[in-house]
Amino acid sequence: MKTIAASFLLIASAAFAAAQTTPAAASATPTVDDVLSHYVQALGGQAALEKCTSTSEKGTFEVPDFGASGPFETYSKTGNKSLLTIEIGGFGTVRHGFDGTAGWSDDPQGGMRDLAGDELADARRGSVYNAPLHLKEIYPGLTVKGGDKVNGHDVWVLEASVNDLKHSLYFDAGTGLLVRNDDEVKTPDGKGTQTMYFQDYKPVDGVQEAFTITFTSPQINWNMKKAEVKHNESIDDARFLKPSGDAPAAAPATKPADAPKPTDSPKISGDPAK
Repeated sequence: MKTIAASFLLIASAAFAAAQTTPAAASATPTVDDVLSHYVQALGGQAALEKCTSTSEKGTFEVPDFGASGPFETYSKTGNKSLLTIEIGGFGTVRHGFDGTAGWSDDPQGGMRDLAGDELADARRGSVYNAPLHLKEIYPGLTVKGGDKVNGHDVWVLEASVNDLKHSLYFDAGTGLLVRNDDEVKTPDGKGTQTMYFQDYKPVDGVQEAFTITFTSPQINWNMKKAEVKHNESIDDARFLKPSGDAPAAAPATKPADAPKPTDSPKISGDPAK
């Protein structure tokens, strides 16, 4: 019995020692390249990502604060082109486009306008196709800020400052996937922070795609639930160009003729296009 007791004591001591040393080893701070490499592999690997040359998405867009919702479509492709179209009930059609060089926005409240300054910079950054392969270019000077938690999960946080605005990327320490993105932005009252959460990852053509995206900011909150994601469909470059004159929009959507124009209409911030 003494021998058995001694054996259990030895096992217990070893387990206790492992419990003390394993977390320390696991928590060793990775490099930026370690985190980004883990992310790319978690998505399916560089080869799988590079096989994708275009992406189209459809689903439902909701603005809970306004009790508004409607369908959305996004299109993106190599050349860093993107288009987002949203139908918001009681408001109308909202469109944001970037043709690889110029950006534009169109909505019932502000009408058609060209993007400039910070808005254009955001559109350019948000339109980089296959962004996971280019994060060090999108966010120059990325550093590892340290560990944190998102929804109870351990994450590694990478941080960069671009044009005096801080950007933080949160990667799940276990899965390697991007689960949160904080962007500091300029507002009339100073600097503010916009946060996007990425959830419900599912494989599409060997690439993991986040099917639920939630956006929060001091001005507005919204969420996007994708119903379908397709890769490598043919998308004409003309779709991303700013509509001119009376020419029909590249991605038309019907606005109800009698829809009232709200006096306190939602302004959609943050570019969820890939």
